[in-house]
Amino acid sequence: GLPASGAAAQELQAELNQHLARQPDVPRALVLKARLDARAERFGDAAAAYARALQGRSKAANDAGIWAEYAEAKALAQGGQLAGEPVQLLQKALSIDARHPLALDLAGSAAWEVRDFAKAAMYWKRLLELIPASEPRHAELRTAIQRAEQKARFALPSESAP
Repeated sequence: GLPASGAAAQELQAELNQHLARQPDVPRALVLKARLDARAERFGDAAAAYARALQGRSKAANDAGIWAEYAEAKALAQGGQLAGEPVQLLQKALSIDARHPLALDLAGSAAWEVRDFAKAAMYWKRLLELIPASEPRHAELRTAIQRAEQKARFALPSESAP
């Protein structure tokens, strides 16, 4: 993995910045920069780096994980809201890989955010299939799915509100 913090991370960041100054559009370097920015909670910078990495016909553009990370950074840059562009980025991720765990997780959260509980449950059920039953995340997700399904049963469609 990447060095978490301290001198090693700063050194890597400096090296990366030099590399990007020489070759500003190398997708792999841009993705690495985006991940370092996200880890340092510079979500706006991270989103901008992901956007640059995903331009054109790079390998990154066919990587569902990078689209999902971009969606997450974009959401965090806008105060944690997935509505708007992040949802479009997640759709792109899922069109590349319908079983990408981060994309499914975030798509479920995005649906929950707009009170589309049935859709949230659908995404999270797909995610649940990918997580071993022994992992704590499995039980958490099962609970979230049950809550979403319960809310879906009792939620009135917003269109029918007077």
